[in-house]
Amino acid sequence: MASRFSKLLMKYRISQLLSALPEKYRPAARFVIIFNLLALPMYLMILFDIQVSQFVSLTEYLARSLLSATGMEFQVVNNLIILPIENGTWAAFINWDCTGWKSLYALFALIVASPFSPRKKAFGLLLLPALYAVNILRIWFMFYVASVNIEMFPFVHAVVWSWGLVAAVLLLWVFWMKFFPER
Repeated sequence: MASRFSKLLMKYRISQLLSALPEKYRPAARFVIIFNLLALPMYLMILFDIQVSQFVSLTEYLARSLLSATGMEFQVVNNLIILPIENGTWAAFINWDCTGWKSLYALFALIVASPFSPRKKAFGLLLLPALYAVNILRIWFMFYVASVNIEMFPFVHAVVWSWGLVAAVLLLWVFWMKFFPER
């Protein structure tokens, strides 16, 4: 009962806020409000350090499988993936932030906040596995970079792939809006 009342109250206040805006700005304002409301759970997960260990395990398993499938040499010791590099070894853990969960959540929120039918939104959510696959490729690529040129790793990790994942989220979202039919 309280949940339904809260939703009704929230909808009424958002409607009231939107009605105060000129008509041409209402769709964009609605999108921004819904997107920001959907961001709240993500910020709570960050604040309270909520993690899903099974998702981390799946990501690690898929990354190790791709490393094996592409012939990269590595060892695993207590979840630490160790690669031979020139003059030694290099190692990394797959942790919660490596799963790409924030990018997945951002794409989810962009799709849900967009002004389309529930059916089109449901089809859009089918792009989440594609984004997850891009993230697994990102992890593989980072291990590859470390194995061939460890000095490039910090730059590629911090700049290229951080922005690359943002670009992947935005490209998938735009692709969905333009090419998935409304029906």
